[in-house]
Amino acid sequence: MTEAMNERSVGRTPVVSVVLPTYNRLPLLRKAIASIVGQTFGDWELIVADDGSTDDTRGYLEAIDDPRVRPLWMEHRGDLTSARSAGLKHARSKWVAFLDSDDLWLPGKLELQLRRLAAQPECRWSYTGYSLIDTEGTSLPERSDLLPRPVSGYILEPLLRFKLSTPVPTMLVQRSLIEEIGGFDETIPIHSDYDFALRLAARSEVLALPDILTLVREHPDRTTARLRLAELYADQERVFRKTAAATTDRKIRALCLHQCVMQLAGQAAALSRERSHRAAFAALVRAAHIAPFKGVVWRTAAGCAVRALGVFT
Repeated sequence: MTEAMNERSVGRTPVVSVVLPTYNRLPLLRKAIASIVGQTFGDWELIVADDGSTDDTRGYLEAIDDPRVRPLWMEHRGDLTSARSAGLKHARSKWVAFLDSDDLWLPGKLELQLRRLAAQPECRWSYTGYSLIDTEGTSLPERSDLLPRPVSGYILEPLLRFKLSTPVPTMLVQRSLIEEIGGFDETIPIHSDYDFALRLAARSEVLALPDILTLVREHPDRTTARLRLAELYADQERVFRKTAAATTDRKIRALCLHQCVMQLAGQAAALSRERSHRAAFAALVRAAHIAPFKGVVWRTAAGCAVRALGVFT
């Protein structure tokens, strides 16, 4: 992958590096960057990793008269994780924040996180409360009210149980911590952000801010909205399998394996509904190998068998 960084900013290292990947989202990108420029804390650099956009993104970025904004030009790969990783390689600051080109920060986001982290040095990362908006930026309270409340401390177990949500755009992380865990895993195409959060949580306490400081946009063009359900389950199972292999804690490993079984059962059901019956039963065999007496495996197998027989009879 060819990359070229527009080195506008030289001299003193800023306090925060912001990594923002984008591809052909110029109208939303303008709003995302405006939300960074509008922060009450201004000692940052913004690395915009452009994944080979074919709209006028390049012209827009080159016209920005702010040396803190540093475009990174990439060949198109269509991979959000690769773009994030590429941008991260150019981050110079002690702290790193992330924003996607379709999301927004409220003005006090960075300032509040930095101030509270300074008072709790045992926490090497932070995340904030967030709410959901639609394509036009309209609030979605019926969805946002269902989001879990942020929790501080060691949060690996509740993260594994899906009791917490830590979207990457809400985070502020010590760059040294990111380096320790190895950054984003580019072999996990869909849920690399969840894998990233799990590895952060396994290494450090987190400072959670309940304040709504991030707006996450729900729209049909989001990456996960275009994917098959079976793919989502498969990728999630890969994350849990990886976490199980990395831990020495028996309780955490057992929880990860339980989640592997649940994801494989979900994958099998999704494949069965697609009439991919051989693949569905292959997923169930893998689930049964982990937990042969788990009820969900056999209930799912029964449903898959009924659908398969309906095709073949």
